[in-house]
Amino acid sequence: MNGKGWRLSFSVMVIILLVALIMKWMEPSVLIHTEGTGVQNEPVATDLRMYLPPLQGMAYYFSGEGMEYAAFTRQITFTSPVSLQMEDLSGTNLAQVVEYSPDELKIIWSEEEFYAQESLLDSASREGRERGSTRNLILLKTPVEKGNSWTDERFQREIVATNATVTLPLGTFYEVVVVKTKRADDDDFVTYEYYAKNIGLIKRESVYLLDGETYAVVSNLKGLASPPLQL
Repeated sequence: MNGKGWRLSFSVMVIILLVALIMKWMEPSVLIHTEGTGVQNEPVATDLRMYLPPLQGMAYYFSGEGMEYAAFTRQITFTSPVSLQMEDLSGTNLAQVVEYSPDELKIIWSEEEFYAQESLLDSASREGRERGSTRNLILLKTPVEKGNSWTDERFQREIVATNATVTLPLGTFYEVVVVKTKRADDDDFVTYEYYAKNIGLIKRESVYLLDGETYAVVSNLKGLASPPLQL
């Protein structure tokens, strides 16, 4: 495909279309009255759920550079109307529960060494688990505008771009949102996360200073696998 858009394989484009349709069904609208024209639909502000589509069974495959565990696989294992469970498999298996709404994407639970095929979405299912803990990590927050910043329990985050073009092994993405993350007391380690509409995280780049030298650890999305259609 030439021009502005995705340069992706046909199968990946089908996945993107499927996710886009799901997000469209979820998207609310505001009814407004206009003098002499009756009721019209007015689209609401950006719905952040398009940057973390709640499609159960979707798998994301990332290549890695800069360290052994930069490559990883992310899978959406369970979903509900207000939250989803994603699991990152690399050196270990990290399960995270993300609470999502049109205005905010927030990690509320994190558990390492998680190998059970069970849902952690219900708060009762998380009680008494020794390896996991409650979190308040805000991945993305409206408004989706350059310069919007916020602080969560561990990090300072800022949207540094909303219209980036990113070329990866999977293809070229446009209108990518880039979030910069750093600790309040550490300027030597900065992470940039790249989010594409109707896909989610497509790239993560951590840049750090060590003994006067600058190093980078990069994870790039190289493949997608969608869950089977339920007919």
